[in-house]
Amino acid sequence: MAPSSSNLHLSATGRRQRSRYPFSAQTNVGRQRALNEDSILALPPLFAVADGLGGHEAGEVASALAIDTLRNHAPRAADAPALVRAVQAANNAILQASDAGIGREGMGSTMTALMVEHGKAAIAQVGDSRAYLLRGRQLTQLTEDHSVVAAMLRSGHITAEEARVHPQRSVITRALGSDPNLIVDQFEITVLRGDRLLLCSDGLTSMVDDAHIAAILNSKLDPHQAALALIDAANNAGGADNVSAIVIDIDEDGPTAHPRKRSKLWLWVLLWVLLIAAILGAVTYGVSRYTHSIAYLDVSDGGMVTINQGVPGHVMEFSLTYDSTVTTVTAGDLNPTDQSTLRQRPTFNSQAEARNELDDMVQRSNSPALQQEQPQ
Repeated sequence: MAPSSSNLHLSATGRRQRSRYPFSAQTNVGRQRALNEDSILALPPLFAVADGLGGHEAGEVASALAIDTLRNHAPRAADAPALVRAVQAANNAILQASDAGIGREGMGSTMTALMVEHGKAAIAQVGDSRAYLLRGRQLTQLTEDHSVVAAMLRSGHITAEEARVHPQRSVITRALGSDPNLIVDQFEITVLRGDRLLLCSDGLTSMVDDAHIAAILNSKLDPHQAALALIDAANNAGGADNVSAIVIDIDEDGPTAHPRKRSKLWLWVLLWVLLIAAILGAVTYGVSRYTHSIAYLDVSDGGMVTINQGVPGHVMEFSLTYDSTVTTVTAGDLNPTDQSTLRQRPTFNSQAEARNELDDMVQRSNSPALQQEQPQ
């Protein structure tokens, strides 16, 4: 009896702890193969489909090894270049296994890997397993097949209808295990709420055309039911190959509406700026109060003693002297000791104290009493 879609080689469904998206991952042996050479991975935010090359020995070994290596080397975030490096590691693992006698010489696999999170999807792909985007009921193929028929189709030598039945449609031009310097395609797209992503092996796309795939994805609201319906459609069309399908629904807004959590560095900078401003303000206020209450004696250019409010000196070209009164006392009339004291610009707690000290200087010099001071 031919296998049905309920006889799955591997399946996964649901919403994992790190996943923001409902998904379903299903694979089936098909109706004409005895062995399933497809391997799939559903470890959110990482998803992948690997198809062991048809016609090659140990395809199931190659695909399983590719999936295991991808899982061990995958980046932590959706980054296409980093994901490509993980796929290249899978390629090297297959080559090394073949050299070591694991599996069979010439074994290979396709791989389409996807990481999706925070409104961004990164894809790394080699072979003819595909990634699709369903947006607004329109289905778009995101990847390009690496096959003889796909190259002929892109060059215009055959039509899409001819490609589906071409005898060389299964001939792959690029695959894991074929070249140590393998080139892996990479893609990055923004995903939006309501988008649906599909990863699948050619066991689906060789049996079911894009229009039918779009109809199924549009008609099934649940990703699990959609994945099962796709496998059923491939088997109902003949099931000539193993078939795998991973359906992922995007149910959060993209990065424009809901960006990643921003760094709080700006908040710390703002707090430090405010703190520094508060400290400078307090220092300025304190200095202002202090200098407005302090007085000092000095000698003007004309040799007259002055009583000054503030303190001698400047800060950033701003004078710290706020008022100056020229007295009728000549510095030369004072005794030498007091003249020396005046040159030091003595300070006092108030102008009254400064005035009293000047009176004492005058008395010590037997000078006449202070006359009325005149403003400068």
